[in-house]
Amino acid sequence: MRSIRLGSCLMAPPHRAAIVEGFQTASLYTAVILAHLLSVPAGAQTRDPQQAAWDDFVAARMLGTKCPSWQIDLAEARTRFARLNLQPADWQDGGRHASFFDERLSYYGSLVSRLSEARACAAAEEAFGPVGRVRSGWMKRQ
Repeated sequence: MRSIRLGSCLMAPPHRAAIVEGFQTASLYTAVILAHLLSVPAGAQTRDPQQAAWDDFVAARMLGTKCPSWQIDLAEARTRFARLNLQPADWQDGGRHASFFDERLSYYGSLVSRLSEARACAAAEEAFGPVGRVRSGWMKRQ
């Protein structure tokens, strides 16, 4: 099952959509979303750099599914993963980060499912855009 999700995580949707009107009215809700994105997984003191990369990747990808006008910068993702010696096998069944990857998919899937497209776009830009608060440059506008 994870190998199927892997393919969908690395591919941007084939269509493009404009950011929905009401972007500025989403700022308070976006602040709440950013607080969730900035939080450390339960029980952890600090984020492991490899798990932080997966966490940011999953969060950004899930936001991108709700807001197709913002997508992960795959070149940036590949560079970051290469620097951290992360391979696709790490998040597949039996991989060293498989359970963490699955947990983050569930967490962000649930969180993002409650967002409107406008709020997802605002969160994507504020968290992962060119001057993102979580990881700048992780996402780019389509």
